[in-house]
Amino acid sequence: MDRGDFLMPDEPPLMGSATLTASGTRARRLPLSGWLLRLARGSEGRKALEVHSGAGLIDVSVVSTLCVSQLRGARRSGGTATRWSLAWGQLPPGADVVEVTFRGCRRGVSVQAVTLADAYWVAEVEGHFRSVTCSAGANRVTTRVVRESGWRES
Repeated sequence: MDRGDFLMPDEPPLMGSATLTASGTRARRLPLSGWLLRLARGSEGRKALEVHSGAGLIDVSVVSTLCVSQLRGARRSGGTATRWSLAWGQLPPGADVVEVTFRGCRRGVSVQAVTLADAYWVAEVEGHFRSVTCSAGANRVTTRVVRESGWRES
């Protein structure tokens, strides 16, 4: 399946310390959720990130110097056999590393996020969690992890 600069089926999944760059590969599938992250260009050539779930496009973020959305979203699997949680956001000015902690009733998991085009980050872990906290430099943001709703192909 080749749709312009969309993901090719044989592309390797995004994992570990892999970096998605604006000049290199423009799209990657996350290994647990199967979600697609796609780099694009916004107005005035600014870096942009599209986040696609199984139901379609759910978020578009364009780099801005006026407002940074450090933690843009957090989801967990719904009715699938694989249990996963993920979060994504923008890198705050001066930050190049984001530490992400997913928390549930009985346990928590901390990971270093994968950087995308020196402007965004994403973290994906196995399991269901209720909240996520991301820390980058002096900035710290916490939000609820939302269950991904079911979707149907038409």
